[in-house]
Amino acid sequence: MHRNTDPTPSPPTHLLGVLRTLWRWRRPVLLTTMAGAVLAVVISLLLPSYFTGYTSFVVISPEQISIESTFGTGSNRIQFYGTGDDIDRMLSIAESNELIDYMVDTFNLYGVYDIDSTHVKGPVRVREEFQSLYEVERNPRDIIELTVEDRDPRRAAAMATAARQRIDAINLALIRSIHQRNAAGLQQEVSDGERRLDELNAALSEVRGKYGVYNTKAQSEALATSSTLIDQRLAATQARLAAFRETGRRDSIAKLTVDLLGLQNSRQLLDEQLGKLNESIGQIENMEEARLQANEALSESTTRLKQYQSILSGDRRTLEVIEEAQPPLVKSSPIRWLIVMVTTALTFFFAVVGVLLLESGRRYDWGSITR
Repeated sequence: MHRNTDPTPSPPTHLLGVLRTLWRWRRPVLLTTMAGAVLAVVISLLLPSYFTGYTSFVVISPEQISIESTFGTGSNRIQFYGTGDDIDRMLSIAESNELIDYMVDTFNLYGVYDIDSTHVKGPVRVREEFQSLYEVERNPRDIIELTVEDRDPRRAAAMATAARQRIDAINLALIRSIHQRNAAGLQQEVSDGERRLDELNAALSEVRGKYGVYNTKAQSEALATSSTLIDQRLAATQARLAAFRETGRRDSIAKLTVDLLGLQNSRQLLDEQLGKLNESIGQIENMEEARLQANEALSESTTRLKQYQSILSGDRRTLEVIEEAQPPLVKSSPIRWLIVMVTTALTFFFAVVGVLLLESGRRYDWGSITR
């Protein structure tokens, strides 16, 4: 009995059949692959080159452009960089139609992309074309990266810069809209406070004119001093008059009688002034206290309004640039060698599959199958 002592195993029968089939069809397969490679080379050379404008930035916390941060009136620690919500808001702005329309208008993208602006679907097509070349994303370090592809490297860099600046402007406008509403409320408070203060001043002037009281403290002290002096002079004059009456000095009696009458009239006038002062002092002091409070409230509102106006008029930004967009020196797409290699490999694969299917189909009697 003869045994096979060859250590090399023979290939499977089905694999030998596949190899024989491919060998017989080697020329068509190679020609098809070469044709696909040549076609890929031609197509890749006809594709336009695109350059990528790149810029990156971080979001600044809205607290950095608040009154508390600007004027140091807050007691809490101010956060410098934006949180997740601030970053999400910035990304939403970056993907908004407002930004896309701004880019379309600024760089005349209808002409750049050769799209008919009068066509009913023109706005949709130009937006889709721009979005296919535009990307903005947040990396793991919370840095926002923005890229724009274009055939012109300078325009690609300019578009990336313009998009970043527009994002900053829109975000700043959203934050300032809150400040503007607060400022409008403060402006109304200032107007109401000024009107209230004018009313108090007018009422206080009327009361002071009516009672002749212009400085309650000074006039109270002056009237009290005058009252004491008059009382002393009255007592002294009455005592001297009584003494002269006992001695019978008529000239002195007549003179002291006139002085006493004058002092009594002064006493009566002083009593009238004291009466007016006592009648008005409570009302005047209340009005002065109300005026002081109104003046303090007006001063506080005016100061805060000026702070808001300073924030609204100042040069502010909501992002910090990490990398400015520069005109790229190397194109980003297409990668021609990769297109040629992938197309050649796919052509070879489909050619082989087609040959195997063709050879497999010849083994069947299709006429008998279709009967």
